[in-house]
Amino acid sequence: MKLPNWLSEDKSIAVHSGREHFLIRNRGVLAAVLRTFRNKPVLMVTSFLHPVSWLLILFIFLLTISLFDNILFFWILALLLGTFVAVLPYDSMMAILKKTFFLLIPPLILYLPAVFWGRATFVFLLRMPLILFLVASYSELMTMTDLLAALKKLRFPDLVLLQLDITVKYIYIFGQMLVAILKAIEARAVGRYLKFQVGSNIWGMLYIKAVEYGKELQHAMEARCFTGEYYDSKRRLLLVDYAVIVICLLLSVLIILEG
Repeated sequence: MKLPNWLSEDKSIAVHSGREHFLIRNRGVLAAVLRTFRNKPVLMVTSFLHPVSWLLILFIFLLTISLFDNILFFWILALLLGTFVAVLPYDSMMAILKKTFFLLIPPLILYLPAVFWGRATFVFLLRMPLILFLVASYSELMTMTDLLAALKKLRFPDLVLLQLDITVKYIYIFGQMLVAILKAIEARAVGRYLKFQVGSNIWGMLYIKAVEYGKELQHAMEARCFTGEYYDSKRRLLLVDYAVIVICLLLSVLIILEG
């Protein structure tokens, strides 16, 4: 059966302004956020070190940036981070830069009054992009599995890992459900003025689904005899992991002491 041509046309539907259409207008933003939870391919740049090494390196760099205020150090670190990102695939590089840009917007808005009153510090304006760039890089290059494996290796309690794992998965699942609901509402509004109260209805549906999924998750965990214990991965830290961690730690201590 041949479908008419108008069904294959990709046209955006005009959505009216107003608070009742806020979710519809921002459906694309929500879908873009959900894409950050996608399964990412393992990159050769990050696979040569253990996930624990990358987590500790991130913590060391964040601590050093927070405690040190030398502009030359920030400039050198920015060059090193720029070189590291330059060797990444194009998609990963652009994703990191976009994340950094969007993460910068809220703190810059909050910091604007200090700039207007003349109390802004140049060091803070250098420190903030570097910290957010490191966080964006880690979130883009590492997966949730890597984070859980690193935290387990660092002896974090299984209860913390379970709560973190379930929370992230629930955010992704209900985010996808919200996007699907908004697509359905938008499709039903074709050809007529869209006027409805989506807020309470959507959140009510999501709450009911959350209770339902919670019970199903509990039954699934009981059926699989899951005791809430996360097992340590068989991958061990190699000599190169210890060497990189020690080098970064020593450099951080020397930089802080010299400052």
